[in-house]
Amino acid sequence: MQKGQIRDWLVVLLLMAALILSFIDRIGLSLLVDPIRADLGISDAQIGLLQGVAFGLFFAVMGLPLGWLADRWSRKGTIMLGVGIWSLATAACGLAVNFPQLLMARIGVGAGEAGLAPASYSIVHDRFPKEQLGRAISLFQVGGVLGAGLALLITGYVYRYFMDGGGAGFPMIAALQPWQQTFIAIALPGALLVALIALISEPRRVAGQEAGQGQKGFAALAAAVRARFGLYMPLFVAMSGVIMTSYALVSWMPSVLGREFGWAAEDVGVRYGVTVLLASPVGLLAGGWLADRLVRAGAANAHVRVVALATLIGLPFALLLGLPRSPTALLLIAGGLHFAVSMPMGVVPAFLQLTTPQEARAQISGLYVLFINVVGLGLGPTMVGLLSTGMASGAGDLRVAISLVVGPAMLMSLLVMIWLARVTWTDIDIRNRRISA
Repeated sequence: MQKGQIRDWLVVLLLMAALILSFIDRIGLSLLVDPIRADLGISDAQIGLLQGVAFGLFFAVMGLPLGWLADRWSRKGTIMLGVGIWSLATAACGLAVNFPQLLMARIGVGAGEAGLAPASYSIVHDRFPKEQLGRAISLFQVGGVLGAGLALLITGYVYRYFMDGGGAGFPMIAALQPWQQTFIAIALPGALLVALIALISEPRRVAGQEAGQGQKGFAALAAAVRARFGLYMPLFVAMSGVIMTSYALVSWMPSVLGREFGWAAEDVGVRYGVTVLLASPVGLLAGGWLADRLVRAGAANAHVRVVALATLIGLPFALLLGLPRSPTALLLIAGGLHFAVSMPMGVVPAFLQLTTPQEARAQISGLYVLFINVVGLGLGPTMVGLLSTGMASGAGDLRVAISLVVGPAMLMSLLVMIWLARVTWTDIDIRNRRISA
């Protein structure tokens, strides 16, 4: 069966829709920070835990067992299971009446969403030739940045609808606060998505560039990691800094715009949401296009070069984030940073699919998700919240806290990628190298 046909692109679009919904359910919290704080009486540090450790740690940790499940069972079934879990958990966020309940619900959202990416990467790999894989996975990843932008737009409008009394006609949720009603509303599309994913036909599993050694399960994962430790480790470390920057922005920038410039939630949702929607998809698609172009040109480390370029572009924007005094200038700086951090988000998963045996393909993606999200998603929003809580009560302190996280994160990523690009410039096969202290 020929790969890369219209039906295969339609599957990517459906998986992209699942990723969009996952980000809406994931990031919608960031626009509801202030009403949640006021209603539950919690601090920025606790909000940081909800957006960082509570979600990120379980999102990361569950990626490995769900990746194992996708490799050994059904990739489609794994995705359907995950969508069901995270949708129910998002609705549970709307039923929470205290911090521990909201914390447990956010853990459920993270655990459910963990299975989507590893299983989707594997499905997409088996539907496309390597010359199209960068664009195909980047298109899937566009769902993440579209979801980040749409989360702000949709959550803002839904919250305003309930603030204006729109929930009074719904007996089951009429007594809840508007922010609680909003969580329940954004969870509902999950049921339709499960039904649509059930229609996907699983492609035949095919080998990557490197054949496996017959191992199964975690033994196959261990063999793959041993074979390319010197390539995977620096790549994972660098992407952790990129992910930390991305989530620090989307988790806290809405609060910055509200506190510093007095914008209402729906105004933040539209203005910052449009910024993300304009900058991030362009960055993602540009990264995938450039990686595929370099592959066709015969570049030995095509994907590594794209990641290095992205960190080089992003560092100046990260360092400038604390300077603008007008909202327009701040949105322009944030937009440039969103463009840069989006460039490698489809490139790296595509590269992992190409360089990993089929027996461990979803698991190595799960390991990648584990590593970058424990560091990037787990620490990024949490560190910003802790730094902000420890500062004075000035309106600009939150942006200072963001700058103190994203500047060093992008610098670290750039230095690691400069080194990796140099050692792989003529030969990507560095499986016997080890990262020195």
